[in-house]
Amino acid sequence: EPIPENTDGEGEIPQEETAQEEPAQEVSAQVSGSSFQLEEQEYQVLLKIVEAEAGGEDLAGRMLVANVVMNRVRSASFPNTVSEVVYQRSDGRAQFSPISDGRIDQVQVSAETVNAVQRAMNGEDISSGALYFRSVHSSSSWFDSSLNRVLEHGNHIFYAM
Repeated sequence: EPIPENTDGEGEIPQEETAQEEPAQEVSAQVSGSSFQLEEQEYQVLLKIVEAEAGGEDLAGRMLVANVVMNRVRSASFPNTVSEVVYQRSDGRAQFSPISDGRIDQVQVSAETVNAVQRAMNGEDISSGALYFRSVHSSSSWFDSSLNRVLEHGNHIFYAM
């Protein structure tokens, strides 16, 4: 049973009350092309990382973070599941700060984040193929010397290889 789309960004999707254990739900309808099909656990990780990284951003800012995660899943240079991408460590350091500081487990996912993630899963990539981003407030010369800057939006600067 697919999860109902919440495209208007308002209200909550009602939860069904049930005593039985339900199998993992598939969230998107297609595997092919640029659409993604995720098991419920992977979908929840994607929602939480987007909320933790971009919960204060507008819809585009949230979509951009979702795009980076999904672009990494698609890339041969990164792991091939959402959870592996989100929790990946390089030289012992998490790739995403909400993993390091625990924010990923403290967020309440908003309807706007659900909408942004659904649009990204349906193949809407507004990131120009970005695989990395950093806060506009952080200074890391590695990003600028090693990657191609593709855009800046809200509190983040996005980069491709």
